[in-house]
Amino acid sequence: MKKCKGCGIELQDKNKEMLGYVVDLEQDYCQRCFRLSHYGDTTYFKTNYVTNEKIFEIYRRYSNSLFVVIIDILDAFVLKQDEILDCFKDYDVLLIINKTDLLPENINDHKLNKMVSRMLFDLNKKYPNIKAAMMTNKHESRFNEQFISLLNDLNNHNVVFAGRANAGKSSLINKLLNSNSLTTSMYPGTTLEEVEIFYKNFRFIDTPGLVDVNNYATHLNSEKYRLSKIDKMIKPQIFQLNEPQSYFYDGLLRVDIIPKEKASVSFYINNNNKIHRTRFDNGDDYYQKHYCEFILRVKPLAVSDYSISDSKLFVIKGLGLVKINGEAFVSIHSLASVRLYESEVEL
Repeated sequence: MKKCKGCGIELQDKNKEMLGYVVDLEQDYCQRCFRLSHYGDTTYFKTNYVTNEKIFEIYRRYSNSLFVVIIDILDAFVLKQDEILDCFKDYDVLLIINKTDLLPENINDHKLNKMVSRMLFDLNKKYPNIKAAMMTNKHESRFNEQFISLLNDLNNHNVVFAGRANAGKSSLINKLLNSNSLTTSMYPGTTLEEVEIFYKNFRFIDTPGLVDVNNYATHLNSEKYRLSKIDKMIKPQIFQLNEPQSYFYDGLLRVDIIPKEKASVSFYINNNNKIHRTRFDNGDDYYQKHYCEFILRVKPLAVSDYSISDSKLFVIKGLGLVKINGEAFVSIHSLASVRLYESEVEL
């Protein structure tokens, strides 16, 4: 049984419409991986192909391995409230905080280190199985050397790369190997089965990403996800207000703010998208008038109300962050099927 070197799916030459199709079984990559890598073609792309239960079965098969659990930096802001680390409580874990290059430039290395150190201190009380932690981004030059050194110190040469969909597992392995052998894309669900790679004296196992029902990416089609995904350093959109205002992120998000006196709101989202501001008393009319024009129109939004006395950071997985400063009453309209997180992290 030969598997695709890019996504791990079993290769077959019988049905062009099925996953794993190749013209010749001597090929190393399935048609889906080849077209995705070379042309960005998502014709054969299916999200949520692998269930979480199937992924947990893969984890159990490698239970004696070291699990490199990769967390997107924005998801890391709510790790204390998230359940992702519960999935790995029975394994030895090396935690990687990934994509730190997405944070705004005002968050320097010192501030980031302080923020992550405080987070890890709290996490380790609950998860003593976390043996070590690292941060990385696409510009990090010494990560490979430090990572391999740490693996040697931890003395486990079977290494499983795990985590949520699109956290950057395959990209990180490619970085370590200095190659593009594993198929990567901006879309969640690229890896379909486990992929085994031998490197130096290690056996790396890449795994499919766990589906997060509390992430916008799980509920958006590929076009909507492509337009909303944050893939570059965030440039916050900041607004000052001293009267009630409504803010719209196309059809994905609405934030109503009624300040007691003065307040401000900062949106940390995809830089290509603009927040529209209007008077609060015009908010409902604006939404109804423009609903059919929204590029990213989705299902109706649910409302969560908050009374803020000073400052609050909200994390909307797969979409971004919203920070509100000042005393205000706030209503956030977001997808009913995703959880809205309040973060303790200070930006």
